[in-house]
Amino acid sequence: MMFIRSFLLTLLLTFTSFADTPKQPGEQMQFGRFGTITLYRTAPHPARIVLFVSGDGGWNLGVIDMARMIAEQNALVVGIDITHYLNQLEAAPDKCSYPAADFEALSQYVQQKLGFPDYKQPVLVGYSSGATLVYALLVQAPPNTFAGAISMGFCPDLPLTKPFCKGNGLQFGPGPKGKGYSFLPAKTLEQPWVAFQGLIDEVCSPAFVDSFVGQVPRGKVVRLPHVGHGFSVQRNWAPQFREAVASIFSEDTSIAVTVAGPDSLKDLPLVEVPVKGPEKDYFALILSGDGGWASIDRQIGEYFSTQGIRVVGLNSLRYFWSRKTPDESGVDLARIIKHYLQTWNKSEVVVVGYSRGADVAPFMVNRLAPALQSRIRILALLGLEGEVDFKFHVLDLISSDSHPEELPVKPEMDKLSGIRTLCFYGEDESGSLCPQLDTTKVTVIQLKGGHHFGGDYKSIAEQILQQMD
Repeated sequence: MMFIRSFLLTLLLTFTSFADTPKQPGEQMQFGRFGTITLYRTAPHPARIVLFVSGDGGWNLGVIDMARMIAEQNALVVGIDITHYLNQLEAAPDKCSYPAADFEALSQYVQQKLGFPDYKQPVLVGYSSGATLVYALLVQAPPNTFAGAISMGFCPDLPLTKPFCKGNGLQFGPGPKGKGYSFLPAKTLEQPWVAFQGLIDEVCSPAFVDSFVGQVPRGKVVRLPHVGHGFSVQRNWAPQFREAVASIFSEDTSIAVTVAGPDSLKDLPLVEVPVKGPEKDYFALILSGDGGWASIDRQIGEYFSTQGIRVVGLNSLRYFWSRKTPDESGVDLARIIKHYLQTWNKSEVVVVGYSRGADVAPFMVNRLAPALQSRIRILALLGLEGEVDFKFHVLDLISSDSHPEELPVKPEMDKLSGIRTLCFYGEDESGSLCPQLDTTKVTVIQLKGGHHFGGDYKSIAEQILQQMD
């Protein structure tokens, strides 16, 4: 399981009474650093999720009307008071802030509490200072964490006393008059970012915003005549706003690739990575961590593809969103391996698991028929821990408390037979199972860093391939 403790440990989760039936807009719940958040929806489980961040005025007046407008587009809108959130963020002891993790956890928590049948990537929307924050979140987070962002009244600076962590590539300099921080145009960005810019805005210069957004990959400016920083006359911007929201919704980047065939895998959240160069005679199956197909799993998969290895990934966040049993998961693993051995005409498979994906892998592999087990060329487990639940819980991101449904992993590791197995762990990890394993059966590899291995994912991928020689 993946722990983002340095950023989320201060979260105190409290859920106020919340029915599963549609209500009038304005339902509320409490969530850690966010304090009171307000929910707007027109159905129990809308098709899309929007995290809407207010300006300095807090969650009231104009942003409420904006939220209701979005909710009418079959979306659950989560209203966030930026003033409360940033005050809590600044009070944390961390040297730098990683708000992207908080917002991802908020999205997961709300969707799980409301009983959404599948996890949906949220769209970020922000007004004024919230517009700045959602831009920073989109750039800081790994790709595929958020579906995109809309900034209304964007300026690049926030009056912070400590910096945001760089994450996936967030860059910044000193803010105006040396106060706070001013974010710089992103050099890489995979998800869409739309800046709504009023042409009579006297707070954020239209010319500056044009120049800034023009330097951001996937950035787009929507220029609005007769609109100032307050967006007070709705008819002057509402049609364009609805269109932009619908456009980001239509990209639907959270929907995984589906595979058609005699043994259909359409019910599984799979992602295929195209191969580059001459192909190997084996393929890789990667079981992701709780972040889904977003970070270490994706980067290892992309590196494998450059080495001529076809890759299919199982998005564990979406797969374990609803409870599975080890037997059910073993059946699904068999379906995946059989399908790709045949469809891609391969003789073997490399199975890689990270975090929860590593924890469940021994259970799944042990339930394969011997004929399929013999096709596993190597089993590589990254960030393996001692217990696992076959269901995602957002609390796992901030707490090591066990669940009644958790199963011990070591007995399953001891059962593995005839499969070359690697176990990678970070020297700073305290709960890794790797050091406890029988080194006559498992190759244990210690790396620098903690559960995320210091972000050196390419090195891990290279070592996995070296072990195959």
